[in-house]
Amino acid sequence: MKQYIESIKNCSLFKDLNENEILEITKKSKILTFEKDEIIKQRNDPIDEILILIEGEALGLFVNEEGRVIQIDHMIAPKTLAIATIFSSNPKYPVDVVAIKKCKILTLSKDILIHEMMKNEKILKNYLQNVSDTFIFITDRFYEITLKNLIQKVCSFLYDSFKKQNSKTIKLEISKTELAREFGVTRPALSRVFIELEKKGIIEMEGKNVKIKDLRYIEVYCSPEGLDS
Repeated sequence: MKQYIESIKNCSLFKDLNENEILEITKKSKILTFEKDEIIKQRNDPIDEILILIEGEALGLFVNEEGRVIQIDHMIAPKTLAIATIFSSNPKYPVDVVAIKKCKILTLSKDILIHEMMKNEKILKNYLQNVSDTFIFITDRFYEITLKNLIQKVCSFLYDSFKKQNSKTIKLEISKTELAREFGVTRPALSRVFIELEKKGIIEMEGKNVKIKDLRYIEVYCSPEGLDS
């Protein structure tokens, strides 16, 4: 377990805990390995223990009967999986969880977590913050998926990337296929939006880079009212 201690310490559930505290909490835990493209959990699988992604990356996906895929979350280690639902009356995974890189997962018993929250205020506060953050994340994703049109989604993505990278020339860190899945649309539909924005002189495509030529347009179109605001 010691070889993973740095990753575990950076998990929000264990924030402000020292190494000895973490080792004590996780001494009965197991480490599971999942290869790229392997399903870690399927939607509606029962949750009987905490799973913590300590290495790798995974996606949380909705897949309907017709095979349409909507990406709900892109999880990068360290990350606790489905932490907001484990104590529900019917604890189950809300989405399919699929490894997109080789993943290491640490398991933690629900009973151990309850015991630790009762005796350690830091764990309790961390858990409550995780649940609250998850609620905010889900409501934001619901808004992104259901209320924004595709141009607004693309503009929001470009504006967030501009702020994150502090540059008007944005490096696309994920593929357009993955971005389309995150938006809940087809890749051709997403490509049409990028082409349309380029024709209007809003952006310029340079391979995997996107140069923002009209930042004001991008910024305004992030709002729910679009350019009518």
